Amino acid sequence: MPHSVLGLLQRPARTLDILVYLLDKEEAKVSDVRAQLVLAKSTCHAAIQSLAKTGLIFQSEEIVGRRQTIIGLTVKGREVAEHLRPISESLENTVSALRSELQSLEMKERTEAENKRMLEILLACMDEEFTLGGWVEAESYGKRALDIASALGDSASVARALQRMGEVHFGKGIMDKAEGEFGESLLIRTRLGDLSGASENRYFLGVIKEKKGDLQGALKDYQEAGRLAKASEDDVLWARATLGIGRVRANEGKYRESLKEFMASIDVFEKMDEVDELPRAYTCAGSSTFYLDADEAIGWHQKCIEISRRTGDLRMLGHGLSNMAGCFNKKKEPKKALQHLREAARIFKMLDEKDMLVGMNIQMGWAYSLEGKWTEAEHRFLMATDTARKYGFTYGLGDALLNLGLMNIELGRTQEARRQLKEALGIFEGLDNQQKVNRVEEALRTVSQ
Repeated sequence: MPHSVLGLLQRPARTLDILVYLLDKEEAKVSDVRAQLVLAKSTCHAAIQSLAKTGLIFQSEEIVGRRQTIIGLTVKGREVAEHLRPISESLENTVSALRSELQSLEMKERTEAENKRMLEILLACMDEEFTLGGWVEAESYGKRALDIASALGDSASVARALQRMGEVHFGKGIMDKAEGEFGESLLIRTRLGDLSGASENRYFLGVIKEKKGDLQGALKDYQEAGRLAKASEDDVLWARATLGIGRVRANEGKYRESLKEFMASIDVFEKMDEVDELPRAYTCAGSSTFYLDADEAIGWHQKCIEISRRTGDLRMLGHGLSNMAGCFNKKKEPKKALQHLREAARIFKMLDEKDMLVGMNIQMGWAYSLEGKWTEAEHRFLMATDTARKYGFTYGLGDALLNLGLMNIELGRTQEARRQLKEALGIFEGLDNQQKVNRVEEALRTVSQ
């Protein structure tokens, strides 16, 4: 089955009912879903948000007299629903039994065998909640699993729980905590000789360093992740690490070099039909190609958007839409850019992914400035700088300051522009991104004349 059912049935209530109901519809109004299934508004909303976050349904709006929300199954959602409909009643009973079993185990003195069973259920619940976007619940299950695994001396389960909690904290922007958890998980997996697990931990540590602007540290982690993946003969993990190396090269402004790394990753992902990995690889290739040929970059981002829609990957759909908007901005087509950005904004807000919000606000600021809407543009650039400062996204901060400085040059605010551009220059010099350094220095020369 393409998607595990525990989370669909466990929370929120009636999620499975909505999924199966949509099988017989091309799409349906939310008001009709509520009426047919006799759902409370809050219950229906929670279930729809869960399905949307998982990429099993899409949402759109219809305005005929009044605004109404329309929902329907994605390709992935239809595949899951078709598997679930024949066994939905028995599955619901199974999950109810699991939840009852967990509750019963928590309320008694347990034998070692019962602790092992409880750990098994907690780890499953942790993974499912994370998959469905229930980060608070995933963290709660992870902490309890960590306590029991530690008491049992089950090091592999400790490492698994630590990694998942690290992913939760990374998503919430709590970088230092996530870094500590990935580091602990890495130590355990290295001691256990778990090469694939260690490769995953190294990759996540690299991503954190990349976000913080420590490109050399990130590069070392990605290279080590790739070495461990090779040793464990895991081609997918190797390609993921190679994608990370390409992103470092792109952050350094070495776009042609980064494209070689991205193409090597894409080759592996396409041969192995890794549809979950391909959207990120495609949009990475598009992001580097953007600096060489905007029209060619649009092609890469379009591939990302198409496969993300097909598989229901909302996160990468947001990346593809935002990056596509950047290409339209470069081509001075702000209306097309804003059309893509509005859809991206809905996704970013729902997922609450802070680094994505930085990039989206920069693109929106750029589009508004092209339309001469300076107040809206400034608001978006300032939102981007505030978020980047708060969560330590160094490259994003530099990019936001650069765009803010360029806007202020247009408005004749030379003193503000000079201050913002000098800060951006320091950031890009620290990142060793010579292309961005050159761009900032060129802008600074215009306010020094």
